[in-house]
Amino acid sequence: MSNKKPRILYVAEVQLPGRKASSIHVMRMCKAMAEQGYDVKLLAFRSSQYRNEAQLFEFYGVDSAFEIKTIWVPGQGRLASLILALVAILQVLMFRPTIAYTRAVVSAFALSLSAPGFVYEAHTFLYGTRRKWMLKLFNRFIKKRSFAGMVVISQALKNLYSQEGIAEKDMLVAHDGADEKPLEEKGSLKGEFSFNAGYFGSLFKGRGLEVLLKMAEGRPNIGFHIFGASPKDLNGQHKPLPNLFFYGFVSPAWVHIYRNACDVLLAPYQPEVFVSSKAAFSTSSYMSPLKIFEYMSARKSMIVSDIPVLREVLSNDTALLVPAEVPEAWIEALDRLQNDAGLRGQLQQQAYDEFLRNYTWHQRAAHIINWVTTRIRKGD
Repeated sequence: MSNKKPRILYVAEVQLPGRKASSIHVMRMCKAMAEQGYDVKLLAFRSSQYRNEAQLFEFYGVDSAFEIKTIWVPGQGRLASLILALVAILQVLMFRPTIAYTRAVVSAFALSLSAPGFVYEAHTFLYGTRRKWMLKLFNRFIKKRSFAGMVVISQALKNLYSQEGIAEKDMLVAHDGADEKPLEEKGSLKGEFSFNAGYFGSLFKGRGLEVLLKMAEGRPNIGFHIFGASPKDLNGQHKPLPNLFFYGFVSPAWVHIYRNACDVLLAPYQPEVFVSSKAAFSTSSYMSPLKIFEYMSARKSMIVSDIPVLREVLSNDTALLVPAEVPEAWIEALDRLQNDAGLRGQLQQQAYDEFLRNYTWHQRAAHIINWVTTRIRKGD
C-alpha cells in the first residue's frame, strides 16, 4: 500500500455479505472513496455467509479497489458495537488514516478518542430514538477536537439536528446514490405479460405492501414483480395472485438486470417507514432511500409516494408522485404510464439525467471528501 496516498478508515456496523441496504451503501461508498485517490480500508462484521474478501467484491458487484477487514462477533447488540469500536481504535493505530469515517455511534466515539479527524454519517435522528445512551455518546463526540463534521442524508434530517443546536456549518447534506449500470442487460421476468411493474426491496412495515397487493388485484393484465421479498412476507393473510411474482433476495451485483426488464418501478412508501422488523422508530420524515436512486439509474419511469422528503430529490418532471395511502391513485398512475409511452419516456429520461448530474456514488464521495478536507485544513 502506497505511503503517499491519503487514507480513509471506514468503520461500519454491517454484516458482510449481507442483505441490508446499509451494506450495499457502505461497499459502494468505499469504492467511490477509493476512486478519489485514497487508500481505503473497510472494517465491518463478518456474517455466517462470509468466505473470503474476493467473494464480497463479487457479491456486491464492486471492483476490488479497497481493503476489507472483517471481524466475527457474537450477536448484533451493544457488545458487538463495543468490540467493533475497540478494533477500530487498533486499526487507527495500525492503518494511520488521514480521515476516519463511520455511520456507527459507538465507533464514532471511539474514533473521536483515537483518530486525528473523523466524520460521522447520520442516517437516523438520534434525538428521536429511545436509545438515550447513544445520544449521550453523540453529544460527547461532536465536541471533540477531532470531530471533522457530520454528513446527513437529507435536508430534512439536517433541519432536525439544527433544531437541537447542532451548528449548520458542521453538517453536510449528501443524499444517497447509485452506480451507473449497463441499461441493455435484462433479466428474465416470470409470466408472459406485455407490461410489467417492479418493486425492489424489503416489505417491512411502511413499505407499501397493501398498495402493491391492491394494484395487482386491480390490474390482472399487468405483471407485478417483487424482488427482495418472498410469499412468506404476506404472513398467509393474502391469497396468491396469478400476476404477482416473488423473486426473493437477488445479489446486489445482478439486481440491475431485473430493474432493466421492468416497464415501471414502484416505491409506495407509507407515512411511517421502518428499517427493520423490530420497527423501533420511523424514518419517513428524513429518509434517503437507495431504492429511489437505483430506480433513477435504471432509466425507468417511476411511481413514488408523495412524501415531502422525497421531493428533495424527485419532482413531477422525474416521477409520478401520488398519495401514499390511496391505492386508487396508484392504479390510475399505472394506467397513465401503461397507456402513454411518451410520458414514460419523458419521465425516465429526465430522472436518468438528474441521476447522472447529481446522484452517482462517485459524485457523493467527491462531495463529502472535498468538504471534509477543506474543514480539516481550515481547522473548523
